[in-house]
Amino acid sequence: MNNHGVDPAILKAWLSARSIARGLPLPIPDHGGFRVDTKSDTEIARWVFAKSNSGLEHLARSISDSRYFLKLCGAPGDLKSALPSGWKLHAPGFFMRRTVPSTPIGHLPFGYTIEVKRNGMVAEARIFEAAGALAASGYAAETNDVFVYDRIITEPGHRRRGLGRALMQTLHDARQNPSATELLVATEEGRTLYVALGWETISPYSTASLVRP
Repeated sequence: MNNHGVDPAILKAWLSARSIARGLPLPIPDHGGFRVDTKSDTEIARWVFAKSNSGLEHLARSISDSRYFLKLCGAPGDLKSALPSGWKLHAPGFFMRRTVPSTPIGHLPFGYTIEVKRNGMVAEARIFEAAGALAASGYAAETNDVFVYDRIITEPGHRRRGLGRALMQTLHDARQNPSATELLVATEEGRTLYVALGWETISPYSTASLVRP
């Protein structure tokens, strides 16, 4: 695992594909990192940095709204040390890359069905239980350089049944460029699944925002 940041080109490629998957503006270089104008009710914009630098520190001092998020390819302590008082760290994440070929999976558990849709550069996979309720879902976006997985979710009542593996394999099979680098950012819980599927952590992924008044 790298605790000293990542290649900015890899970070930009991942951010670009993630924006495509979510229908967001593409990242813009800003303050030595990349800014994405998310413009949602809970987040106006986020800045993502390949490594800690003076631009991150200067930016943090200029922010006064809790709906601006700062993210760093580095350990939580590295991000915290760059921030003034009044900021809080969020749950840790992990920037990951697939390092071994995907292994085909068997059949879905009895009673589950899976469907996949593709819209341009974006693929969406959904798994349903027999009664028709959504059990798991996920997205992927493909560019010339990378294939990025996003919002991989298995609903609580359907976990530990192999649905996450099936979802990842279905999205993987939707790739058009077999040589594209496969990337994602995982939660602590999700990292366990991805390691089992042959992924490696290339950097911690830390997030902070201002504490609300």
